[in-house]
Amino acid sequence: MPASKAQQRAVNKYMANNYDRINLTVPKGQKDIIKTHAEAHGESVNAFIGRAIAETMERDKAPQRPQEAPAVQDNTQAQERTEGVPLHTLEQRIRKKLYRYGGSIKKDRKSGGYTVVYEDTTLDFPDYAALLEYAQGLDKD
Repeated sequence: MPASKAQQRAVNKYMANNYDRINLTVPKGQKDIIKTHAEAHGESVNAFIGRAIAETMERDKAPQRPQEAPAVQDNTQAQERTEGVPLHTLEQRIRKKLYRYGGSIKKDRKSGGYTVVYEDTTLDFPDYAALLEYAQGLDKD
């Protein structure tokens, strides 16, 4: 039996008072893949997406940021690992990592150096390779 208009209004009012809406847009075909995956695990699409978000947020909880930049001795290995990848892509990867630690990057266009800015600290790096070594050291702590 279909729900009455009064029942529909009551459900809509309850939903508006107790839930927030998030509109998710995915590439064509992805919706069916998500739905199939959720059903295979006995979940609704909404429950699966909610669980995926909760698990990712738990995993991404940032450890305490380091207080000092480690000394960088040899940048040749860092430079070799970055060959062939556009610099803006590499910088973006480091920006994301630093964001987890509460930091951000400022680039000095004249000198080519970088400054990592935390709430109460700034760290200067002469070039990208030095910044890369610092960012890689964050995961080792």
